[in-house]
Amino acid sequence: MNLVLLGLLVKGLLVALTLAAYGAYPDPLTALGREWDQWDAAHYLYLATHGYATSGDARNLIAFFPLYPAVINALAAVGLPARLAALLISNVAGVVAAIALYELARTDEPEKAAFRAAALFTVFPTAYFLMVGYTEGLFCALAFGAVLQARRRRWIASGMLAGLAAAARLTGLALLPAIVIELYLARRVLYSIWQALLPPLLIALGFATYLMTNLLVLGSPAAFYAVQRDHWSHSLAAPWVGFAAAIRSIGWRVPWEKLTVGGGEIVGGIAAYATATLSWLRLRPSDAAYATVLTVMVTFVPFWLSIPRYLLAMYPLFLLAGRIQRSWVYLAIVAVSVIALVIFGLAFGRGYWAF
Repeated sequence: MNLVLLGLLVKGLLVALTLAAYGAYPDPLTALGREWDQWDAAHYLYLATHGYATSGDARNLIAFFPLYPAVINALAAVGLPARLAALLISNVAGVVAAIALYELARTDEPEKAAFRAAALFTVFPTAYFLMVGYTEGLFCALAFGAVLQARRRRWIASGMLAGLAAAARLTGLALLPAIVIELYLARRVLYSIWQALLPPLLIALGFATYLMTNLLVLGSPAAFYAVQRDHWSHSLAAPWVGFAAAIRSIGWRVPWEKLTVGGGEIVGGIAAYATATLSWLRLRPSDAAYATVLTVMVTFVPFWLSIPRYLLAMYPLFLLAGRIQRSWVYLAIVAVSVIALVIFGLAFGRGYWAF
């Protein structure tokens, strides 16, 4: 209950500050929708209301996975405005993700450490993405839930949730090694070969829905690769290439982007690698595998972008933070996180790039 109240408090704070800063005309809900309909949020709304396109600039939206727009469309079909549906999904799923993270942490940690892990997730500097029309809330709820069910050896449920996560974001594939490791560690209590094979197959099926979408829309299951490379500047590269590009960009970008596209990405990348390394030393092998694969997926690109946002899904980061013994250190981290959350959240609402 305390975790839910914290989540509602954070949401209420951001809503109040956004309305105070930018106004509530013609009504608060419409104002919030207008302020939060930025960047990729507009793309997801387009996909939910128009579907994928075969030509024109909208063709490039094939880079976005189908689950989130499909859920928006399903709610819109029963009468909810698409924008309201998108916000409802993100906000409800964000709370579910925090609860799932808390339960996940409790499997190995005392209750106090579990609450600290979930609380930091709730006030993380990019936690405003758990409120706006992005996939973060939905993906985190599915991913954390999948790992939690694997911990509890509910393999079918784990595979189903992980499969849905793989239909929501490419990083859902990072769940595959994590769940396979959990299956291996539980191999002596598995009662059939299908119990071991079904979760990975469900994850592959989730990703296959995206490949099938590519095939049906653009005629090739790998069509997204060329779109990502040519339009979104995403391709495979050594991590130091993106790191060096982020450093160089500090010298020529405008002040706000020096902070976000430059410094923010550098800090995010370092945090990802530190989390992956510490996970191998302090956490379960499955957690470490997930952190490592996720880090590779978001940093092996020529241009680092949105890493602080991707860190929301890095649940081992929050498990490690929950273990901090010195209260003043943890509280200092939380205080900095809340300040950054407010600053970046308000900047996002004004249309500035904020990961």
